[in-house]
Amino acid sequence: MKSIKSKIIVFSILATLIPSLGLGISSFQRNEEMITENLARELRTMANYAGRELDLWIKEQMLAVRDLAASISTSKILIEGLSLDNQISKSKSVNQPKATELYLKSVHKRLETVVELTIVDVQGEVIASNVDEPLPVLFAQNWPENASIQGDVVISPQWNEHYGTAIVSIAVPILSIDDYILGALIVTFDMQSLQPNLKAKIRPPQGDILLLDQAGHIMLASDTLLLDKPLSSELNVLSRLRGNPGEYDIFLGPKQEKVAGLAYLSEKTPITIIATRDYQLIYSAWEQQRNIFAGLVGIIILIVTAIAFRLSHAIVKPLQRLIDATEKIVKGDLDVKLANGQRDEIGQLTHRFNQMTDKLRQNQAEINAAAIAMQQKNQLLETLSVTDNLTGLYNRNKLNAIISDQLARFERNKRPFAVLMIDVDYFKTLNDSLGHVVGDEILAAVAKRISQSIRNVDFAARFGGDEFIIILAETTVGEAEKTAERIRTQVADIHCDSINQDLHVTLSIGVIQSEPDDSSLTILLSRVDSALYEAKRAGRDQVYCLSPSTPEIAP
Repeated sequence: MKSIKSKIIVFSILATLIPSLGLGISSFQRNEEMITENLARELRTMANYAGRELDLWIKEQMLAVRDLAASISTSKILIEGLSLDNQISKSKSVNQPKATELYLKSVHKRLETVVELTIVDVQGEVIASNVDEPLPVLFAQNWPENASIQGDVVISPQWNEHYGTAIVSIAVPILSIDDYILGALIVTFDMQSLQPNLKAKIRPPQGDILLLDQAGHIMLASDTLLLDKPLSSELNVLSRLRGNPGEYDIFLGPKQEKVAGLAYLSEKTPITIIATRDYQLIYSAWEQQRNIFAGLVGIIILIVTAIAFRLSHAIVKPLQRLIDATEKIVKGDLDVKLANGQRDEIGQLTHRFNQMTDKLRQNQAEINAAAIAMQQKNQLLETLSVTDNLTGLYNRNKLNAIISDQLARFERNKRPFAVLMIDVDYFKTLNDSLGHVVGDEILAAVAKRISQSIRNVDFAARFGGDEFIIILAETTVGEAEKTAERIRTQVADIHCDSINQDLHVTLSIGVIQSEPDDSSLTILLSRVDSALYEAKRAGRDQVYCLSPSTPEIAP
């Protein structure tokens, strides 16, 4: 017959091992699912980023071709060359096309990313080119009637053996003075300039980006060592990836290592974008965690076995009740009450445990009440520290922080913001004649109208006395002037409850727009104060805008 101690040992081992294995298996399955989800998300992000960069790069080249066409279409040599081809028989003089070719060669020398410059007539026949044998181009049947002024991709991105690089050709119509299409300028670009942008430059993700043409040839890659290698040594990998865009697959990559990759098919150009990551690198952390878990489980089993040898049935059961109750407390359940029918040390421990839970419940209630009260007071103090108690607007300290933040934003993104300085006209006279109570009521009413006239992204503050400052985020001086006029109009009539009388209140408003020279808060406030001074000097009750080209006038 087995002893109680042996039963306890076996029970302890099984009680430790079974939950640990169950939890471990469940945890690792969940971790594997998370790794799979994160991997698919990261690969999609990489591929989408490369796709956006590709589309943006092509748009930029279209703009460059359009600008180039606009600049060279004004050339007398070019216009005469096209006119010569359209109006004179080809059997006549060829001096003009030769001159056009020389002109294109001179232009090509200044363009680093361009490999070919070709001019064709409306029939698509080559008039001149900077190379002896330009790439053949087939226009659409409805060209030039539906020719895009923005530019058309006439040769899709592909690997070109002659130039030993990936190329794309963009055509833009060449217009006469009266907007008649004389022909087209075809510019063939070397796509190597796109290679540095295939992956994000700030914290670039691990993995590789491959751009494949329709034939499956790698045209561009984030790692240039992959250009002369096939996508994979396995068959049908490209077909599987193209057939399931956005879903990753496991295969041998160009470096003959096991990789996870997915395909993104560009909608605008016939290009397949492949994002890959090293499979071993992805799962190495998971395997390491698995080994650590196995080691920890082994250590725990040894510890439990050693402890079980020293326990007896008489103390295991009540101690287990105490352990279970303690776990509930750790998880936040303080409604624990253990039955105590023993008078030995275990009974005393159980009694002390019940006293402890009662005290914890009492302390928790007190702590929760104190935390709520402290949170409310902190919120009130935070609000009072940044607002003016009369108007409810931001105070001077908060205004300084806001302006400093706006200056820093302006330095980063170069988007201007506008500053309005508002002064209540003849406020001292109103304050002296009607009393301070009426004066405070006027200031509060003006502040309310200001708050109602600005956007949620703008800021209003009481600068001091009867002066107010408004910060209009990402706003030019012209837009700010409209806001200033709206505020001035809405403040015209104010009803004062203390004297039950409507008062006519006017405002003088100075408006400026942030400039690169605004290196500090003092300079900015000095300029807007100058604008306010001009509004007052011009007769008050008006808005004066200090435009960027208007020099400051010292008060």
